[in-house]
Amino acid sequence: MSASVEGLRERMADLCAGAVDALEVTAGLEAEGVNDEAAKEYGHPDVFALAEDLYARTPRRPPPPENAEAPWRPEPLRHLLRGALFGLPGLCYVSGSQVLDGTGAGVLLVFSLLLSWAFSQGTAYLGYVRLGLAGRAAASGVLRYGLAGGTLAVVPATVGTGVLLGAGTMATALSAGLSAYLLSATAVQVSGAEVWLLPALLPGVAAGTLHLAGHGPPAAVWGAWAVSLAATAVLALLCTRGAGRPKVTRADLRAALPFALFGVLTGGLLTYTLLCALAGRPVPSGTTTVAVLSLSLSMGCAEWVLYAYRRRVHDLLRSHTGMAGFTRAARTVLARALVQYLAALLAITAAAAVIAPLPATAVTARTLGGFAALGCAFFVALVLQACGRIGAALAGYACALTAEAAAVPALPDAAPATVQLAAACGLLVLLTIHAGRVLARATSHR
Repeated sequence: MSASVEGLRERMADLCAGAVDALEVTAGLEAEGVNDEAAKEYGHPDVFALAEDLYARTPRRPPPPENAEAPWRPEPLRHLLRGALFGLPGLCYVSGSQVLDGTGAGVLLVFSLLLSWAFSQGTAYLGYVRLGLAGRAAASGVLRYGLAGGTLAVVPATVGTGVLLGAGTMATALSAGLSAYLLSATAVQVSGAEVWLLPALLPGVAAGTLHLAGHGPPAAVWGAWAVSLAATAVLALLCTRGAGRPKVTRADLRAALPFALFGVLTGGLLTYTLLCALAGRPVPSGTTTVAVLSLSLSMGCAEWVLYAYRRRVHDLLRSHTGMAGFTRAARTVLARALVQYLAALLAITAAAAVIAPLPATAVTARTLGGFAALGCAFFVALVLQACGRIGAALAGYACALTAEAAAVPALPDAAPATVQLAAACGLLVLLTIHAGRVLARATSHR
């Protein structure tokens, strides 16, 4: 009787080896005419028991997957370009730092950046959703109206706040200009036309670089950045031309709200040391500038590594048949991606520290280390966000920012760099543990 079962197993070897579970074998047996009566001839009470026996006897050997292209295909040049576009506008802030000496000017800059990050992240989310579901025309409508609404909300709010704080004309213009650039650049990048942002930024970047090298009057620098801002705004309008009125429901706005909050909290963590400086705490401004610019530039590498990570997990889903094996492999891929991003961030930071140059002090090491840990936390949060797990990232960001804000007045002798290093490391550990747990599930990558 055992030989009969073995003969049946050999006859149905392909089905048994590729079956997901015993029920699939049951369906195959019934399709072959093996019912409960026939199963008794093989020594089993019914066809389900026979299927369980055949499934248990056969090693898993799934059929080779169809040759389908993975949806996550890295484009290194595009990702690196995006990283450069994240970092280059920082030259405008560096060039205009002399007009941000006052407390009111610094508060205004932070306020305008947080507000524009919220609008740009929310608009980007809605734009990408429309792009995937309804096509480019629908996405263009969302982006154009989002750009108009964000500009009408952020720029007047920035100007009004600048007047109330007495920040000064130049500081107000700088803050409003940077906000308008962020909103316009978001529309361009979601439209897929970021390659044209580089020539648009060229006048400001060139003038800012010359000014930092000691060449060119300040008026020429401001004029060049104004040209770059105008070029970016025109580019955003061109990218969204022909757009109709978007149909955005309250449900859409509620879905975009977490992404807007994500932008606000990200900005808060990035500008923490600036807020400390406004509160009278000693902050090594040169080191902070290098760290922020390095982190901004590394976002292109983060996007590249993220795409490669999603592609590898896509391949794991197609090649693994057991959850235990998939869990181990998925965690290994996540750890590898985090190490790759950290290596890129450290390389960029080291190069920037040499170019600056930065003093080799303990404060410098703590500041750079804090931003490196923050960058890694940002990367893990981006992975969670890409997999639809933004809630944990928001909670972690909020806790870290709250801890940082509470620590400075409570510990008057603690330098902001130390507080930021501790908070960023804690955030990184918590997000990594959470990601290692939830991203090891196949359902997180549907």
